[in-house]
Amino acid sequence: MTLTSNALRNSCMTLALVGSAFIAGCGNTSVIEKQDTRYEVSAVDEDRDDAIAQVKERALEVCEEQDRDKYDVLDSRVFGPHDAAAKAADGNDQLEGGTVNEDTEMAAATHEGEGYKVVWTVRCR
Repeated sequence: MTLTSNALRNSCMTLALVGSAFIAGCGNTSVIEKQDTRYEVSAVDEDRDDAIAQVKERALEVCEEQDRDKYDVLDSRVFGPHDAAAKAADGNDQLEGGTVNEDTEMAAATHEGEGYKVVWTVRCR
């Protein structure tokens, strides 16, 4: 590989990382990678439909980062505003056996407050 192509590749990777950090900061979403190529994707919003739309968008982004353009939803959970204990338990389950990095929005993964929390377990394909 030439020096120019390495520089171009590094620039693209940096841009992709900055872009994903920006995207992760825009919404209240979280992605936790599991050991067996599954991803736990969660979104929190005051509106149930908006939380579902956010989790769909974030799942697709994660798979696109893996050079995949589709995903299968293996499990789907929706918690309402009054499900604080269930949200807390789910946050603990979500973190167990997962890889957490600097892009993980912990507030969405461990959300216990008001609003809806939508959690999908996806596998990219």
